[in-house]
Amino acid sequence: MATGLFGWDLLYASVEKDIKSNQDILVCLTHLVLVSNGFKCIGLGESKNIDGSEAKSEALPKGWNEDYAIRYVFQGRLYNFKATPLDDGVMLNLIRADERTVSLLQLNAGSVAQKSGTLDEMIPDHKNVVDLIKRQLIDKVVVSKKSREMSSQTEPETTGRRLDNPLMVPSANPLRGPALPDPLGRPDILGVPSNYGRSDLDPFGGIDPLRVPNRILPPTGGGMIYQPPPLPSFPGVNPGVPPGSIPPGARFDPFRPPPDTDRFASRGPRRPDNDEFPPPGYDDMFM
Repeated sequence: MATGLFGWDLLYASVEKDIKSNQDILVCLTHLVLVSNGFKCIGLGESKNIDGSEAKSEALPKGWNEDYAIRYVFQGRLYNFKATPLDDGVMLNLIRADERTVSLLQLNAGSVAQKSGTLDEMIPDHKNVVDLIKRQLIDKVVVSKKSREMSSQTEPETTGRRLDNPLMVPSANPLRGPALPDPLGRPDILGVPSNYGRSDLDPFGGIDPLRVPNRILPPTGGGMIYQPPPLPSFPGVNPGVPPGSIPPGARFDPFRPPPDTDRFASRGPRRPDNDEFPPPGYDDMFM
């Protein structure tokens, strides 16, 4: 046959007197597919243990269609086959005993046209039925579960490295403009588009705040934190602040505008600005 499945005539001749239903024929075909793929029958039952002394055969044992519980060995491992008759078909299960993995396949009893004759006459669509048994029932338990788990773990790593696919190359962000060059040639450590908002994102200008900044280079930070004076704090430089209370290069929230923006700076830090409210009763002639 074109399917490469041989031995149906001999198998059917050995069990013809036992055939009673379409389910029997489908179980016989499943047994033939198992044997054709290297499985050997070692008897009936549902025991999960073997000792290696079991007799192996390609024939169905006597009483095979009473409970549809047949034991097979393949590559030294035990497989338990179980079939459950249904109203319109049969449910097939193949269990790999050492790993407790199970495959399941349901076949339609309507695929059996007659209970005698050649395989083509009995099951006209037997090629597709054989393919289903091979893929859905056998292949899913023959391959080790550990091998499948290892392949599933390594698959994302291999499939994720699609560097040759131009669609997988990350495209440039259209919202990112070219970074403006730093006047002193320093790299843009934050990667901010066009340096917009850099002073707010990097108030320390890339300088370690726990160390005294280098006063040779002008500071590049800023933002909403007060920019320190160009020289260490001296009396009169930070009005209203006790001398020595501000470490050199420290940034702080000022108590008043800095001297260069204070229009009354020349009057000294203790002179009022003449913009305070008058005292209570200022214009009361009886006070």
